[in-house]
Amino acid sequence: MGHFRAFATIFRGEEAKKCRPVPHPALDYSAALGYTTGMVVTSIRELNRAAPFKPYTIHMASGEAFQVPHPDFVFVSPKGSFVVLVDSKEYPHHLNSLLIESVSVGNGHRARKGGRRA
Repeated sequence: MGHFRAFATIFRGEEAKKCRPVPHPALDYSAALGYTTGMVVTSIRELNRAAPFKPYTIHMASGEAFQVPHPDFVFVSPKGSFVVLVDSKEYPHHLNSLLIESVSVGNGHRARKGGRRA
């Protein structure tokens, strides 16, 4: 008899209900702090669906900034708990949604050094 079957035969009915893990409200940090990541994640999803697409930058709490030149470079998890971004060197960055501070839209081009051309 396997371990699972032996466990199932020992715990049935009320005893089995006592053994099931129950999520603890204190473990939901975002709700406990009153902070929701939904707005930033919603902004990222809307920017990815925009037509025409405009490149944008994801700013992290650590000060890092990640450029998103095209919607194919970013993936948002179904629940919005993390964002995976692939940079120009094909390196994936796994970003926790709680650590994303803001998203800013840019044109994807750097400013010229000399100002206007004559």
